[in-house]
Amino acid sequence: MFRMSSLIALFFVGSMQLGFAQRQEHGFFSEMARPIWNVVAGSPKPLVMQSPDGLSRATAIYIEDVRGNEHIELSISGEIGRLELNIGPGVGSELLWAPDSKAFFVTTSDEGGNGRYRLIVVGAIAGELQHRELTDLISAEFGHPFRCGWPESPNVAGIGWSADSHYLWVAAEVIAHSNCDSDGTFEAYEVNTSKMGIVRKLNQLEAKRELSPMLGKELRAAPDECVRDPKLCYVSTNHPELNQYK
Repeated sequence: MFRMSSLIALFFVGSMQLGFAQRQEHGFFSEMARPIWNVVAGSPKPLVMQSPDGLSRATAIYIEDVRGNEHIELSISGEIGRLELNIGPGVGSELLWAPDSKAFFVTTSDEGGNGRYRLIVVGAIAGELQHRELTDLISAEFGHPFRCGWPESPNVAGIGWSADSHYLWVAAEVIAHSNCDSDGTFEAYEVNTSKMGIVRKLNQLEAKRELSPMLGKELRAAPDECVRDPKLCYVSTNHPELNQYK
């Protein structure tokens, strides 16, 4: 009960920090995250995202070269330190600062809006501002639990901070297209970002109960019937043995 109350408190604090103009916008995977891609893509105007304490900022800039190659550059400055970070094409990208303003995460896709999404955490490591990828850690833990038409790793996305800048909830989602069974379902992992270790795991039903205020629309819409009875969400081409007598 205490843990759930803490998460709800973080949700409302995060919402207040966004300000009135931004309060109407929500992330795809994280309800509290600030969308980047749909604001800056194709625009010459930068997007400035201030930390909760107002002492640091991450500025997103859309850059397109003469050949049409595009990427999003993050320029980080202020109390947190200075860093220039190229996050790639930045499709569907979204950012959320930690409540203590000492770190933030960015979820982004180098491909399409459906994925594959990866997760970057920016914060101080050994006294120096750096970035770390959490994608491989979560992908390895999630593995390949379902039969697929071809091998495919999950979307890895930030959900929200569970306490301070050292603990983060992360989702591993079966990409929502008809390749793998139970597409669109997910699991959630609490990660100690300073030690790069997983400290807790929730299945989809548990995550929807415990992390509900944090979940973006993509995760809220994950089909629960696939968790309760996985056979309901088989992709027929992945199970020819079930079709041979039809």
